Amino acid sequence: MLFRWICGALILLGVFLAPSLASAQEGLPPRAPLGLVWEVPLLEGELYYSEVSALVEAYEAKVGTSLAPRQRGKVGIKVNTRSGRGLSTPLQLLRAVIEVFEARGFARESILIVDYSAHQLRQAGIMPSISSDLGDFEGCPVYALDSEQHYDLDWFYDSPLPPSLNQEPQLFGGLGRGSSALEAGAKERKSFLAAPLLFEVDFWVNLAVGVDDAALGVDGALANATLWNVSNSQRFLGNEATASSAVAEIAAIPELRERMLLHFISLDRYQYIGGPRFKSRYSRSEPLLWMSSDPVAIDRLLCDRINKHRLLDGFPEISPLPRQLPFAASLGLGVFEKSRIRLQRLALVAPAKSDQSFSEGYDEILSNRDSEIE
Repeated sequence: MLFRWICGALILLGVFLAPSLASAQEGLPPRAPLGLVWEVPLLEGELYYSEVSALVEAYEAKVGTSLAPRQRGKVGIKVNTRSGRGLSTPLQLLRAVIEVFEARGFARESILIVDYSAHQLRQAGIMPSISSDLGDFEGCPVYALDSEQHYDLDWFYDSPLPPSLNQEPQLFGGLGRGSSALEAGAKERKSFLAAPLLFEVDFWVNLAVGVDDAALGVDGALANATLWNVSNSQRFLGNEATASSAVAEIAAIPELRERMLLHFISLDRYQYIGGPRFKSRYSRSEPLLWMSSDPVAIDRLLCDRINKHRLLDGFPEISPLPRQLPFAASLGLGVFEKSRIRLQRLALVAPAKSDQSFSEGYDEILSNRDSEIE
């Protein structure tokens, strides 16, 4: 049965509904506990495989199930290419995630890579430089949402905010009239969801990047799973209130949320000011990789990292805390209080790809004073 997401109230109501019978029958993999974030060091000269494998094994041990193919037999990977080639999802991380899923039984043609812009996917080296909106990355299909080939007319987030001319020029002055299959209805109110992540995959993972953003405060796991995962999203970036509300409400759509399983952020490169476009002068690098089922907690850690470097270089902190964090937490999507976030550090023992293993390090409860929220 299809539901039309025609108002935010329906979304908020749906957050508190029990999982559907269909979901239970499909045996969706469970999410790890809210507030739990795994951290693993990036070994020098490694290609992320050992690190990603260790993180996924830690998750599987925690929830007691393997990330093997299920009823649909496909898995999705949401990448982030918004900030340009210098600050996109690392290709080595993407390759490692693909290999980890291959090792668990997914064929490459069943591993779907999704992002919004075909141009930016090509700039990042993920989509082939050919005149096609559907290509592949080393045998994995790549879906560019701006091709408008991967939406379903019945699945969208509704908002009265007008569209952005830069992103949706066809909605102004009749431009492109008759050229799109999505012309029917009040398109300017709708942000269509990524249909492959709803209907084609057993579950999907989110390979976000870390960068500051004027409207969002922090562009991390939550933003990549929501705003950069729908059409007509630039209209929400006019101010903090509309951006944060859209992030939390899109993330809370049950059919999107139920298959959104894990979030990864590499600290090998992140940017603390001047975003969202990449500026190498304001980027930092730490040999760490984070993973969590809780996008709120992982974004809170990212926000603290960004604020640390802003203060060190004499820039003001992001304050108050980005509003999407408490808003998303209020919808049951995660936790943002540092006292409730548990950072579990893993120590890699044997880095060889054929014989990698890990040992659990220690847990750290983040108990510093939380930033004030208005």
